[in-house]
Amino acid sequence: MDNDELVKYMELSDVPETYQPIVSLIGLDAFLKLCSYGSGSEIYFPMQETIYKKVRNKLILREYNGYNHIQLSKKYNLTAKHIMNIVKGSNSA
Repeated sequence: MDNDELVKYMELSDVPETYQPIVSLIGLDAFLKLCSYGSGSEIYFPMQETIYKKVRNKLILREYNGYNHIQLSKKYNLTAKHIMNIVKGSNSA
């Protein structure tokens, strides 16, 4: 019997307890794809903020017109200095 057939009989309790919350969150099929991708190695998942930060900074750069750093700081809940650091490329946040 191949894996495609075995998965039909798989239940959450068949997955090691450590990983059951992940299966509950993303589903068994997606979890098995992650297992295949990782092939037994540990996978690091970044904090959501890390992902959002990159998009936020891209939007700030797109919206910055040379004079609106104060408006952008209010919109993105950052200091005006932080906006300028992003614009200058130092992004030390």
